[in-house]
Amino acid sequence: MDTCALVVNPSKDGAEALAKAFRARCADAGVEPLILETSAEDPGGGMAREALARRAELVVVGGGDGTVRAAAGELAGTGTPLGIVPLGTGNLLCRNLGIGLDDPDTALETAFAGRGRCIDVVWARVDDGDELAFVVMAGMGLDAAIMANTDEGLKAKVGWLAYVVSAARTIVGDSSRMRVDVEGRRVLERRQRGVMVGNCGQIQGDVEVFPGAVPDDGILDVLAVAPRGLLGWLRVAGSLLGRVRRRSTDLGHFTGTALRISAEQPLDVQFDGDHFGTGRTLSARVDPGALTVRVPRQ
Repeated sequence: MDTCALVVNPSKDGAEALAKAFRARCADAGVEPLILETSAEDPGGGMAREALARRAELVVVGGGDGTVRAAAGELAGTGTPLGIVPLGTGNLLCRNLGIGLDDPDTALETAFAGRGRCIDVVWARVDDGDELAFVVMAGMGLDAAIMANTDEGLKAKVGWLAYVVSAARTIVGDSSRMRVDVEGRRVLERRQRGVMVGNCGQIQGDVEVFPGAVPDDGILDVLAVAPRGLLGWLRVAGSLLGRVRRRSTDLGHFTGTALRISAEQPLDVQFDGDHFGTGRTLSARVDPGALTVRVPRQ
């Protein structure tokens, strides 16, 4: 009998109900259910590897962006499709792919019966560490510091608004001299607060950090943030909210297939909302169409 796997974060609200619904859906499809729970030590990569070893024909992830990121890194290049039932705070990949955020039953049905969409995976390395995958966005500097300073207890109570609280606390700080190289060519070197690398465009609140970015174009979007004073921050906010479209020295926007960010001092780094410590360099390369994700047919 064929096997379908569910990689689920048991700490998330709705995890138990999802496991029950998954078993029922597998019974309807005539396949064997394999349920693998994540842990604090392993957010999903090991479970995805086990699913592949058990020859699962579909791997469904029930969790947040961190669980999706970990599983995606293992499934990339294998051809095994990934289904997602969003149970996290941000669920940014689901937002960008149109997978229902408020209806787990519909998301589970999409995982089993949706169409396959091949999206890009980005492989990134901090300093001389191992390459890790991300599918939404990564950052060095300000946005990563916001992730590091977010109170997990508050996040559990108010969701993504906890990031807003952290941003208000983190936004006042010193800039660092950073250099950005895209495809081996230096495009920017100046003092700035941070640099973000995007595979998708949209974050919470329907904010388009990278307008027009889509996860299957084979291109990385790079945004360097260097506001000067309060007016600079207002211009940055206006640009991100779509109210200011003119070019500004507060922002630098570049695109390419590979990049390297260098900083004069160690800065915070995040991949898909998970803090990965600090580093002085962040390199990234796009792996076009490496991951098949089940999305709504319409």
